[in-house]
Amino acid sequence: MEDDFLDSIEARPFYQIIQRKYQDKVARRSGVSYMNHIREGAFIVRSIYGNDRDLIEAFCLHPLFQNDKLLSQLLADTSDDLALISPRAIVLGMEYRRIANSYTIKNKIRNPESIEIGSIDKVHKMLVADKIQNKKDFMKYIYRKHARPSYQKVSQHGLQYFNSWLDRLSVSQDMYDRVVGWVEQSETQQHQSRSKFKT
Repeated sequence: MEDDFLDSIEARPFYQIIQRKYQDKVARRSGVSYMNHIREGAFIVRSIYGNDRDLIEAFCLHPLFQNDKLLSQLLADTSDDLALISPRAIVLGMEYRRIANSYTIKNKIRNPESIEIGSIDKVHKMLVADKIQNKKDFMKYIYRKHARPSYQKVSQHGLQYFNSWLDRLSVSQDMYDRVVGWVEQSETQQHQSRSKFKT
């Protein structure tokens, strides 16, 4: 990710909230930090839609609303975290929760036309960034990584799931490839910058 962009959001309360909640948590199958999804997703939001503060804040915080356990913890928290979240981000987060949870990877594959996406533009944009980033990691770390027939079946289901979402969100293969290229290029540049700094 671009250092100046990350620097611009890492000091903001909403980013610190999700960072505290995720801390050192990693995805079970890939071993990738949960914060990777937040950083890359926020980068995708900014790259496609510009530096929209409400949109970036809502995207960064969306996991707190999407998961029942985390939402309950947020509501029961006696710290000032909830007060630090903007009302717009809360509304967007709750609408995102409603839409995203209506079709998850655990469901049977649906025809794209049957997937509800709602009418709120910023929620649509959050979904675009979320599904592009999730598919990127799925293809990199999970898709066809094992030869077992049961794993291949799960792998194919995951690909169909992400493709159905991206089709419904009007994200073409060309757009997906282009955005993933931006993310990977930025990661390479960041890695090179860190290497130069160390030497």
